[in-house]
Amino acid sequence: MNPSVQLWLDKAEEDWLAAGWLLEESSPVTTPALFHMQQGVEKLLKAYLVSKEIEFERKHDLAYLLILTKDNRLGNYRDLLDELNPFAVEIRYPGDLPLFSKNEARQLLQRVGELRNDILSFLG
Repeated sequence: MNPSVQLWLDKAEEDWLAAGWLLEESSPVTTPALFHMQQGVEKLLKAYLVSKEIEFERKHDLAYLLILTKDNRLGNYRDLLDELNPFAVEIRYPGDLPLFSKNEARQLLQRVGELRNDILSFLG
């Protein structure tokens, strides 16, 4: 595997693990988990793009990255990416987004896990 792809995947894995830990029963926080979910997906998409030698701008826009992939298999995740997109920046400021319960965040993490597994399988 291309070393640059692996670097992106390693960073994505850190975000994946962080999101999971932040949603454990003993954890009192949800918002940072949402941020790490978005960041992890962003890095997975960038790993995919690097693997295909597709250049991208330094943006946090998941919809933009999805378009660049030109991969119909990822198109099924458009709604998920749209839901995650605001968690890159907007979630950092109070009142900009509705609060998520821990249960809602865990459900979202499960959907992110499905996307994660698909991208990893696409990369081999």
